[in-house]
Amino acid sequence: MSVSIKGLLQKINFIEADMELHKKILVSMPLEDKKGMETIIKKIADQKKQINDLRMEIKKADEDEYNKIIAIEKGTETFRQVSSDKKYIVVNTLNEGGVCFITLNDGTRLDCLVAAKEENGNWTILTLDGETKEYPGGFVK
Repeated sequence: MSVSIKGLLQKINFIEADMELHKKILVSMPLEDKKGMETIIKKIADQKKQINDLRMEIKKADEDEYNKIIAIEKGTETFRQVSSDKKYIVVNTLNEGGVCFITLNDGTRLDCLVAAKEENGNWTILTLDGETKEYPGGFVK
């Protein structure tokens, strides 16, 4: 990934974090503060537009990288949905140690962004390509 795309992604992350703060502010505002609410809503709408514009810059710079980012975002959402009712006892991410993988019994190593083990031994992973996969505990070393 190029330095310019990393910079654009950092900007997107910063704006998303700021947008989340504004959403929390909006929820906590008194209902009678209509003008304040309008100001916050306009700010959130502007931030969404900024994020969209930055995504289009990424797409123009490197469409393949853009498609990978979109696939990972979709995969992350799928992972969240699949994981919503599971209790994990182990969660490893690529960020923690720079390495995240599971090894299947046949010796196949599956690199991932997230690997989570349930109490029953089953695993749910988010692959580097943005796919969410589930494996019964008996298939993983």
